[in-house]
Amino acid sequence: MSHFRSEGDRIVASLSPQEKAFLSDVVPMLASIGPGDPALDRLTPPVILGDPEANEEWWRLMGPELREAKSSDRRVFAHVMASEGDAALTEDEADAFLRVLNEARLVLGVRLGIEVEEDYEKLDPDQTWILDYFAYLQEELMYELTRRWEDE
Repeated sequence: MSHFRSEGDRIVASLSPQEKAFLSDVVPMLASIGPGDPALDRLTPPVILGDPEANEEWWRLMGPELREAKSSDRRVFAHVMASEGDAALTEDEADAFLRVLNEARLVLGVRLGIEVEEDYEKLDPDQTWILDYFAYLQEELMYELTRRWEDE
């Protein structure tokens, strides 16, 4: 059974209390990333390659807007985790939920030392299950979103 299903114009997220308790650590983990943290580099890659000054200018101009968008996404995610029972999401909110899961996977990848695919394969299963769980949730939600788009 999937964690996500369509009901009318909404996508319903069905997560157990245990899953919500576990996933409720995602937003604080993301909020704790600061200057000098290698995870910040993974979340803010160069936009303009080969021109550090232009890249810095892009981040200076667009960074605040991007940070606000990430903050908004994280509020959606936190709302789902705080909800009693199932949570009904708009498609935009479901997209926000996906983006937070992706950020979490990227940060955890850095924390586990994953730089290339082979690094993942060297990890102990006790370390990879969380990345696999996030990927599983992303896949389920993407499947539901894609199914909706195909039905339109």
